[in-house]
Amino acid sequence: MEKITHAQRGRGRTRRLSNGDWSTNARSNHAGQRRPARGTLEAKMAAELVEAKNMVMSFRVSDLQMLLGYVGRSKSGLKHELVTRALQLVQFDCSPEVFKKIKELYETRYAKKGSETNSQAPNQPIPSHRAPESLAIHPSYDHGVTGPRTSLSTPNIDYPSLYGKNVNGLSRLPPKVITKPEVRLVKLPFYDVVDELLKPTELVAQNSEKLQDSPCVFVLSPRQVDLIKNSRDLNPSTKSVQVVLRICYTDTSCPQEDQYPPNIAVKVNHNYCSVPGYYPSNKPGVEPKRPCRPINLTSLMYLSSASNRVTVTWGNYGKSYSVGLYLLRQRTSSELLQS
Repeated sequence: MEKITHAQRGRGRTRRLSNGDWSTNARSNHAGQRRPARGTLEAKMAAELVEAKNMVMSFRVSDLQMLLGYVGRSKSGLKHELVTRALQLVQFDCSPEVFKKIKELYETRYAKKGSETNSQAPNQPIPSHRAPESLAIHPSYDHGVTGPRTSLSTPNIDYPSLYGKNVNGLSRLPPKVITKPEVRLVKLPFYDVVDELLKPTELVAQNSEKLQDSPCVFVLSPRQVDLIKNSRDLNPSTKSVQVVLRICYTDTSCPQEDQYPPNIAVKVNHNYCSVPGYYPSNKPGVEPKRPCRPINLTSLMYLSSASNRVTVTWGNYGKSYSVGLYLLRQRTSSELLQS
């Protein structure tokens, strides 16, 4: 009997050992099954971060101020400063409460916009995403870009170099904008025009806000890229062939001098460009008093087949302005003496 008892105990230990092994394997398998869940969670968080950034980029000044006020941060400054502040909040301190607030502001805004759209045109569907406002597009450049466009004739460009996108959920510029007589800018004495990338195009306010954003997306041709890269260096950061932005009054009676609008800011791709001679005023709607000059964008451009995005932020105080983009070459001293 004692031997049988020991044998039974042995079998019991064997069963317990077997059960222990099974439990260990089960825990191991269970842990292995949790790993994909962690990866899924990280992917979800990354997607939410991107979604939050996109929503913040679509906010108006009032939305940005409400968001920054909600977290106790400064609400003062120009729109691009508020956007930068809000994006930093999303990147480094986006708690679930902050994400919920961003989503709430976004949905509230589009709910209002949708009700306005339904009251004006009940049979038209409400767009789920913002469609871009088109500043300009080269007529022959129609590859891979969706959304409404506005054609501008640019005969000097031998490569399809401009295409437009929309922002702020707005339709394309009305046809009357491009049927007006052309705005002409005064010739620059020290530069030759190599290409006209964008004819002078009127900045059109898309809403009642004082601060407006007007984007333009374009691609430099291989020839234009080579001209810039192979041009002589005027100094370590300046080439003799340059991509230049010029802004003036929308006046067709005579060639116009460069004139900045109030609250001007120019963003090239992901960086803000220095506007020469411009000092912001505390008074709303005040234009710069110093002589305005063309704005050199070359150092911030993608000198490749990648698209470049230029966004002009400007104050809407009743006056009309036009912008043009040019590829210019600075003349040498010998050329100036000969002319």
